[in-house]
Amino acid sequence: MEKVFGLPATELALGMTIFLAAIFLIIGIGAARRFILVKMGSRNIPRRKGQSTLIVIGLMLSSAIIATSLGIGDTVRYSVRSVALDFLGPTDEIIEGPGRQMVGEEYFDYAQFQNIEQVTQNNQDIEALLPLIEINLPASNDVLELAESNMRVRGVDGSYSDNYDELQNLSGQTVFINSLSSNEIYINSDASETLKLQTGEMISVYTRTGKFEFSVRDILKNGGLAGGGRNPYILFSLGELQELLGKQGQITNIYVSNRGTGEESLKLSEDVTKFLRSELTNTEVATNMFGVLQGNNIPDILLEESDSIKQTDKETSKTLSQLSAYLTSNDFGDDFIKEISDYRNQLTLLGILDKSGLQEDAMKISALSSTLTVLRVDDQKSDSVRLAETVATGVTTIFSIFGSFSIMVGMLLIFLVFVLLAAARSTELGMARAVGLKRRDLVQLFTYEGTIYAFLAAMLGTLVGVGLSFGLVFILQDLIDTDDFVITPYYSVVSLLISFSSGLILTFITVVFSAYRASNLNIVVAIRGLKDEFVRKAPDPLDKKAKDFGWNLIFPVRQLVWIVKGNGGRMKNFGLLLIFPIAWPINILTSLFRLSGKHNYLVPGIFSSLLLVSGISTETGASFSMGLIGSALTIGLFVRYLCARFINDTETGNQIAGTLEGGLVLLSNSLPFDFFNRWLPDLSEPGPWFWPVGGAISTAAAVWLLMSNTPILIAILNLILSRFSGLKAVTKTAISYPMAAKFRTGLTVAMFGLIIFTLMIFSVLNGIQDVTTEQPQRVTGGYDIKATITPDLPITGDVRDSLDMPDFEVVAGASNVRVEVRESEGENNTYKGARLVSLENEFFNSTLWEMAHFDPSYGSTDREIWQALVNDETLVVANATIIPSGDPFGPPDRSFKTSFIESGDLEAMDSFDIEMKKRRSSTDPTQLTVIGVIERLASGTGFGASGATFYSPIALGPKIAQEEVPLDTFYFSLKEKDGASNYSQKLEKIFLANGLNAVSLLDQLEEERATSNAFNKLFQGFSGLGLVVGVAAIGVLSVRAVVERRQSIGVLRAIGFRSSMIRTQFLIESSFITLLGIFVGICLGILQSWLIFLEISKELEGAKFSVPIGEVGVLIGITIIASILASVIPANEASKTYPAEALRYE
Repeated sequence: MEKVFGLPATELALGMTIFLAAIFLIIGIGAARRFILVKMGSRNIPRRKGQSTLIVIGLMLSSAIIATSLGIGDTVRYSVRSVALDFLGPTDEIIEGPGRQMVGEEYFDYAQFQNIEQVTQNNQDIEALLPLIEINLPASNDVLELAESNMRVRGVDGSYSDNYDELQNLSGQTVFINSLSSNEIYINSDASETLKLQTGEMISVYTRTGKFEFSVRDILKNGGLAGGGRNPYILFSLGELQELLGKQGQITNIYVSNRGTGEESLKLSEDVTKFLRSELTNTEVATNMFGVLQGNNIPDILLEESDSIKQTDKETSKTLSQLSAYLTSNDFGDDFIKEISDYRNQLTLLGILDKSGLQEDAMKISALSSTLTVLRVDDQKSDSVRLAETVATGVTTIFSIFGSFSIMVGMLLIFLVFVLLAAARSTELGMARAVGLKRRDLVQLFTYEGTIYAFLAAMLGTLVGVGLSFGLVFILQDLIDTDDFVITPYYSVVSLLISFSSGLILTFITVVFSAYRASNLNIVVAIRGLKDEFVRKAPDPLDKKAKDFGWNLIFPVRQLVWIVKGNGGRMKNFGLLLIFPIAWPINILTSLFRLSGKHNYLVPGIFSSLLLVSGISTETGASFSMGLIGSALTIGLFVRYLCARFINDTETGNQIAGTLEGGLVLLSNSLPFDFFNRWLPDLSEPGPWFWPVGGAISTAAAVWLLMSNTPILIAILNLILSRFSGLKAVTKTAISYPMAAKFRTGLTVAMFGLIIFTLMIFSVLNGIQDVTTEQPQRVTGGYDIKATITPDLPITGDVRDSLDMPDFEVVAGASNVRVEVRESEGENNTYKGARLVSLENEFFNSTLWEMAHFDPSYGSTDREIWQALVNDETLVVANATIIPSGDPFGPPDRSFKTSFIESGDLEAMDSFDIEMKKRRSSTDPTQLTVIGVIERLASGTGFGASGATFYSPIALGPKIAQEEVPLDTFYFSLKEKDGASNYSQKLEKIFLANGLNAVSLLDQLEEERATSNAFNKLFQGFSGLGLVVGVAAIGVLSVRAVVERRQSIGVLRAIGFRSSMIRTQFLIESSFITLLGIFVGICLGILQSWLIFLEISKELEGAKFSVPIGEVGVLIGITIIASILASVIPANEASKTYPAEALRYE
């Protein structure tokens, strides 16, 4: 991919590799100087093979998640690119008609090609041109009664095709278009498979004038001119197809092939596109437009508009900025012509001029633009490659977000491992300090050990991630089963480097932080086994804290000074200087906290206030949310200060403060996003990455709340267990150990909580009763079959005359017209693309589509709103796509959006006026009123669902188009509902000559639902990888618990505990910790799912919230069983301990 996490992929991989090399260089130099520390750090890895294996398995997940995400992104990018390149072959740009025709394919004179041929003959970047006709027509094999209603047909000029692209038959022999005789055609291998045709057999092709038979001269390999992907193609000679269609001397396209192949030709696309647009643009008209745009301060207006939309539409913002620069510097050239000849840019300019009160200039530009372009130039291959990058980046982001919870769990495991290792070796490390080892030596010791773990985990994780990505790709291949798109597994070297490096760096950073914490032990505490409070270090004086804070403000300078002076170890200071972008803010914050002393609540209070003010002033939701969470934490810390001052019982004070800290943070992070809308301006939605951040904050707050109230938890358990005398003694000892070690228990609970939280969201959202199952008519409109025909082959007369009408309850037709729309008085006064669907009255009288919003003055029910359209042709209803959604993953939707309705608004709306006109025309617009918006469910299978769509009576379409518009879409409601699938095939046979394609709407809905559920399960499984880490954590905890508590086990055995009781104690302990994590995850998952449901229900009336008890039960069962299995071996080891041996153990 070109970009990963928003950064250039190649540069990111190179930077990470250099960073890793620097880290290993520093570690290598340190190891060479004090190799004894390497031995001390690494000796325990082979000694405890089981523990080391669990640690590596847990640590590898970061690399595995990143590798999987990048692998899937690489595969999607490679597959989209491959399909595009295979489909286009040597074609880089496509020249098309001016785009003014409303219906069917747009033809232009062959003489235009001859003119372009002369213009481009001296351009070294253009290698070849090819004139052709490309159209969809029905075709059939009459012998076997097989048909394809939308066969792609190309009529190619043989005089140019031989030099443009090589055509090969299935035997690998080169064939030529000029070799075709009269009534002969080529078909590609997919057409042969679809219609079961062989060389020499006859194929029927249907046109407006009737049915014609042709002989199959040969069968060609797919690709290039023969058709890419898995699409069926027929190839004619150009003259034969022109005669067949009655289009003598006309073509639909000119293909352009750049010099070179692959990346070389792609690099030339921008220059070739500029050249062709310049040559196909009326230079005099472009010069006049340039002059108009230079006046009335328009360049500054464009620059201001560019700045205002920079965050919402980066591409348009960049275009406006460039246009402003061209106009300001009087730079009239190919670059300006390329931008101004883009029709979307023309519409944007017209809207800006109109909004700025420059209507006269807007009218001039509108009049000039109608004669600006002779033909359109489509940068087809380059656009396809950019689409591949966009889709791949979106897929990588989605998988990275879902996997980020598992990455956080992996980092928590690293931290937990080093907490356990430090605790297990505290006596040994204390003695080492006592005989002369310095604190930095302990940091190095743990760093060497952690680096070995990190390296092994990164290697294994990257390999596992590559394997997982290929496995998920094969699953995706089954889910995305289309003829146009084939998924091909692929993994780039750059992604491999990023996966390995990022996993290793994340692990290494956590290792260093953990090592630093582990090194901060007191010698007396470590050797004598005292608690920290008995030897607590006296606080530094205020002047020293202030001095440290001042030095930290100039952190890089301080490090350079210390390197020169040798303070604190040159290697350590050099390492910190390398990571100063991370270390600098951390040092400033820590020194601020130390400076504030007992009043540490002031630091988050100040920063939270700044974030709140910033969020409100800039209307940024993320800043406001973080400020609100920080304010909640500040209140909790202030209460902690008050408790420490006024409550003598430290445990009670900590419980009160911890409860408030965790509770307030959890509450502030769980408020609905629109909670403050009544008091504050509309805040922007946080980006997709805010979700894992918010999930981590909620989990941390919930665990903190839980661990702060362990006395209450123990009291509840004692109350429950008092009824089971047999388990009481075992269970009390089982829970006392994790409750005494709150920190490590909290880390493990947080791991399980994070993963269960993610899985619960998927489970609950899947469990929300799908209204499409209970009320499919809200999607289908109550119709059984939807059929479309080829625009060039309209049905003559009334479609009902060709049907057996007793079989039908309703037959409703519609026409589709591409239009341009803007609001008459709203903020969106720039013409944007849309689709007008003009429907027969039978549709309005029968549809069951429901309104998400409507104006009550036109009716109180959905039926009355639809009837209002029948009575007044100036009224229209829109689909829900006109409401801005702010999808962060896909490319921006540039179709019309309204400023009068926002997502989540109440059902009642005020009607608003729009102006609608024929696409690419300067005609006067028609004034219309939008009185309703259908819900998004209906948009799913509606006409033109991918963009803004307006529904009107049948008379409006021809009025806007200023020509007759044939019906091209039909909805059928059958009396026998169960026969929809069979009747679809019957309709295709009846209207084969019109290229009719019919589908059963219920079957289509079921397929979409099954695919959606499969994707949810896929993401759920991917996110569930973190359970591996949680189980590994339980295993590590159990292993360490057996070692640490060997003497206490001996004491229990000595006072009468049997082996089975010891085994049960350890298994209950692991289950107890797991259940705490499950409880936290389930509660948070249900809470977050409810918040998501509230947003969904605003647009989806009738949706019901429910928790799938069965699925949640299975999730709980699997988690508990896995944790018990991870604890079985350590528990058995503990149960085999002999009392005398354990009591002698040192």
